[in-house]
Amino acid sequence: MIRARPGGLLRRLLLFILLFSLCFTVLASSVQLYIEYRREMRDIDSRMELIRAGYLASLERSLWDLNQEQLNVQLRGLVDFSDVARVHLTSADFDLVQGNPAPAGPLRIERFALDYQPPSGPLRNLGELEVSTDLGAVYQRLYATGLTSLLWMAVFLCGLAVALSGLFYRLVTRHLKVMAEFARRIAAGEWQEPLHLDKRRGSDEIDTVAHALDDMRRAILRDIERRETDRLALQDNRDELLKMVERRTASLMRAKDEAEAANLAKSRFLATMSHELRTPLNGILGMAELLRGARLDAQDGKRLDALHKAGEGLLTILNEVLYFAKLEEGVSHPEPVDFSLRQLLDEVLTLLEPRALNNDTILSCRVDQRIAEHHHGAEQFLRQVLSNLLANAIKFTEGGEVSVEVALLSETGEQLGQRLRVCVTDDGIGIAPQMQEKIFERFTQASEEVAQRFGGTGLGLAICKHLVEQMGGCIGVDSEEGRGSCFWFELSLQPASGVAEAPPVRAAGPALNILVVEDVALNREVVKGLLQRDGHRVWLAEEADQALQHCAAQVFDLILLDVHLPGISGVELCRQIRHSDGANRHTRIFALTASVQPALVRGYLEAGMDGVLAKPLKLENLRQVLEGHVPVAESLLSDEAMDWPLLQTHRSLLGAQKVQGLLAVLRDSILQHRDALNEAMAADDCTEVAQLAHRLAGSCDSLGFRGLASTLRALETLALANDESAIRRMSLTLDEQLQHSLDTLKGLLQS
Repeated sequence: MIRARPGGLLRRLLLFILLFSLCFTVLASSVQLYIEYRREMRDIDSRMELIRAGYLASLERSLWDLNQEQLNVQLRGLVDFSDVARVHLTSADFDLVQGNPAPAGPLRIERFALDYQPPSGPLRNLGELEVSTDLGAVYQRLYATGLTSLLWMAVFLCGLAVALSGLFYRLVTRHLKVMAEFARRIAAGEWQEPLHLDKRRGSDEIDTVAHALDDMRRAILRDIERRETDRLALQDNRDELLKMVERRTASLMRAKDEAEAANLAKSRFLATMSHELRTPLNGILGMAELLRGARLDAQDGKRLDALHKAGEGLLTILNEVLYFAKLEEGVSHPEPVDFSLRQLLDEVLTLLEPRALNNDTILSCRVDQRIAEHHHGAEQFLRQVLSNLLANAIKFTEGGEVSVEVALLSETGEQLGQRLRVCVTDDGIGIAPQMQEKIFERFTQASEEVAQRFGGTGLGLAICKHLVEQMGGCIGVDSEEGRGSCFWFELSLQPASGVAEAPPVRAAGPALNILVVEDVALNREVVKGLLQRDGHRVWLAEEADQALQHCAAQVFDLILLDVHLPGISGVELCRQIRHSDGANRHTRIFALTASVQPALVRGYLEAGMDGVLAKPLKLENLRQVLEGHVPVAESLLSDEAMDWPLLQTHRSLLGAQKVQGLLAVLRDSILQHRDALNEAMAADDCTEVAQLAHRLAGSCDSLGFRGLASTLRALETLALANDESAIRRMSLTLDEQLQHSLDTLKGLLQS
């Protein structure tokens, strides 16, 4: 506690009095000196007037008579005047000086003309009299007078200041010390002793303050008694409140479990839909792909094309449903690449031209000449938006025209890119005004009649809206029922960082020995046909026992396993192969599955698989695996903090650029959560710690940062148990894991 220095107020009061006294003394002395100065000046003026009135006439007469002796006597009389230092008379006949010939001090010089009027004749000028007054003597008298006055006044005022200070100490300061000591006792908890002042006179302001302080003491005592009473009452109700909190917590936990169960059910449903629909589609599209190479007559070729288009249509609907589910979960992010907008439009129009011809619809495209040849942006998102809008326009236009127009709205310079407006216009059935505001909502179509006639999921425009907003743009529609529609969107595209080179032509690799384990005969034939087309040797197995027999008799370069096998699953079969002593222990093994959720992929990789091939199987992805473009280094597998196979599989399935974007998002999330976690842990806020750790752990798990995810889940468990001391002990471990993960992310993002 900081205490005031004894006598501080008294010293300040004395200082203020002395300062005021000094200022007053200086001011009073200055006024007095000014008055004395004016008086001296008036005395000098009086002497000069006396000389003018009483001496000039006699001097003029003596000068007219040329009486030098009389002139000297008269001049000496003038020198005898007070403060006159020198008298100088000049004329045609005389030059007389009396007094100090060269006075040193400042002088006041008065000059008098000497004119004489003779008895006859005009007025005659005889000469001039110069009288010099010594102002130095005047100033010395003023200085002595002012100094004396200043000293006497200073002595008087200092005595007055000391007397007032003593009186102030007697009346105020000593009582303030007593009250300060009383306040310190109150602060120390000594509330029983009242305040007493040593005073003999009646009440004044000091007594008022003293009474207020003593009233405060009594109020504190009453408040302490009241608080003690309240504490006892609160203690009686605490147990009941704790029971209520426990019941509420249990209710919230049940609600949380129910919500997580509902979310898990949704994920399982999507996984089941993916597997159950993609698996037969894999066979349908694969067989259609193989039959296209066969020699068929025109009728069978037409039927085959119809079959292939029907399969692609079904796959499109399935992809829209699953893709929109991914958008709802927030796992889709734009992938900026360099691309040509004109080439993109040409590719999309070329792809949709057969569909337009079937509807007798003409496709046209106009691009503003000022638009740059190349841009940098989310090319895949833009391709999907254009494809969806054009496909819709063609779908609802029969015997008409569909046009695409790209206009330049603004050009912000070479470094900032261009703002574009893309319009897809048709002269089809149009949209009613009341439906135009709802058309971009999910599962919404223009009308029930349109849904029954044209079909579709009602998700295409909802996906377009989401993707355009992800790219920082906006989307809308202008339409008139029966006269067509114009769907437009605006967005900004950055200048290209460099024109991408054309991908190299894939060279045929060496023939490989490949074992395909698949329980569905149609899928086995599809994979066999795709592999044999590239010259590879293929062995087929329907279930695990046959696969083990093949592995015992033959060394394979690659094993493709369906994870859903009858009996022993593909995951368990992979474990048996990896733990056996056979020649295929180190053979590359890939999963064939439509279940590509991150949590399931982690299980495949932990079983020993090198990666995943998603169904429906694409020839390009299969060829990448055959060429060894998805390697997993043994040195990476030894890092317990990272699940490198999972990250590598994400690269193979999503693309390197997509994964880089996800890693950047994870880095930003870790940086944001780190400070919040530290603050919550420092404040012992277990609820906030649990929530933050839970959210961040899920993000880390999905990208293979299992060390940090494990630490966060342990932290979440401790927070849910309200173990504050254990949480504080984990602080150092958490900081190390966070920093290690940030260093790993830095290296991955720079590579």
